[in-house]
Amino acid sequence: MRIESPFRLFLLLRRQNFQKQLIMRTAFFFFLSFTSFSATFSYKTILLKSSFLKWFLFPEDVMLTSTMIPLILDALLDNSTSTLSTTQSPISIEVLDYVKRVKSIYHWLIPMMIIILLIAIIGNGLIVISAKWLSSPVSPYLKLCISLAAADTWAAFLLILGELVFEFYEFSFEFFSGLIVNSYLPVIWGYQKNSMCFEALLEMFRISGMLTSDMHLFALAINQFFGTMYPLKYKIMITTRRTRFIIFCLWTIPLMFVFGWFIAQPDDGLRHPTCSFTFYNRFPFRITIFLIFMLPLISTLIIYGCILVKLLKAKVEFETYCNDQQMEISQNNNYNKNNKTPATRSYSTRSTNVYSKLKLVWTTLLIVSTFSLSWGLCVLYFVMVCADGCIIIYRQNIGLYMSLFLSSTVNLLVMVKLASNPFIYTLRIKAIRSSVDRFLNKVRRRPNDAKSYFMTSQVHTSAIEPTAI
Repeated sequence: MRIESPFRLFLLLRRQNFQKQLIMRTAFFFFLSFTSFSATFSYKTILLKSSFLKWFLFPEDVMLTSTMIPLILDALLDNSTSTLSTTQSPISIEVLDYVKRVKSIYHWLIPMMIIILLIAIIGNGLIVISAKWLSSPVSPYLKLCISLAAADTWAAFLLILGELVFEFYEFSFEFFSGLIVNSYLPVIWGYQKNSMCFEALLEMFRISGMLTSDMHLFALAINQFFGTMYPLKYKIMITTRRTRFIIFCLWTIPLMFVFGWFIAQPDDGLRHPTCSFTFYNRFPFRITIFLIFMLPLISTLIIYGCILVKLLKAKVEFETYCNDQQMEISQNNNYNKNNKTPATRSYSTRSTNVYSKLKLVWTTLLIVSTFSLSWGLCVLYFVMVCADGCIIIYRQNIGLYMSLFLSSTVNLLVMVKLASNPFIYTLRIKAIRSSVDRFLNKVRRRPNDAKSYFMTSQVHTSAIEPTAI
């Protein structure tokens, strides 16, 4: 079903019979009265109301001229920079043209984003649901991966439900956080809000969810660091009880930290009568979130750098040693390939161990690198562009179209990242792929391949997650 714009609706009204015109115009008049005008009635809004009333009652005497359209938009957008003269200021013309273009873009951009996020929700949710079918024992690495998939599902859900902030709030043209409440409904349907409490809660959960994903990657790095550097002490240090406690902290601590910001200042955030969180558009809050986000991310990259140096060095030394040993074994056994000595079996096990560790590290690095290119750029834009105190100020140092382009780009990167993670898990981690297969077979009521299940459970600790990882 096509959604008509308000201006096209005006034209359609003119073509209907008088009875339908009267009903639709009256409904539209009350719609504007309830959704478009604030409590403080200026001369501009009174003039607009009287013009609409005269046009509703005497449609043949009053034409909806092009000079009325900017006035309508000014009331809808509460733009204080406009004038009441028939010749509008350049800012009003710019805003009018901008809103028209954004409306046309939003008709296809936001549904496309919703489709991408639905793919992310379905994919990550499938991995979370399939966790029940993981082969026992489930390693701490897999538990953290499942929790990270749950965090990605939560983040994608909030992006759909919440606000992809395209709002004229504190002169902020920010395109940052959700899709339906503050984008599709205000711009396409013309829905307006009198309270920011729902948006404040959504933004609080969204930022905490972003920090939760960041902390999960840091926890994965710590887990693999201990498993690589201290394999003999790993099972003593990383127990099941500690893993559960760590996952609990990864979910609760970021939420409590962000919640503290929303209740810290009187008459701001959740302590404001309408939950108007003005601190959100100021530099202190944004630089704090940026630092809290970047410090674990940079630490994660440094840790994986140390792990890679260790593993690659061990790989070179081990391959050199094993090549020499294999030559001796081959000569002693007269090149009999069927005669497997203990040394040969030890070589095979250690070789599989090193290569599977490297594969696991490269898989996690792939997740971390895509996370850095998506959420990292999003947080960088978040700290650089705001309404007060940032390097770039909305509508002063950056134009409307450039702001829309940059914010749309970083949001698309985040959404593509959320949708790509399930493919990384299933293509690179055999244990997760096997659990998803068993879950889908259960849904389709197909018997599981007993041989495949047996082989997966047998190679779980050696080929999938070697030694301690």
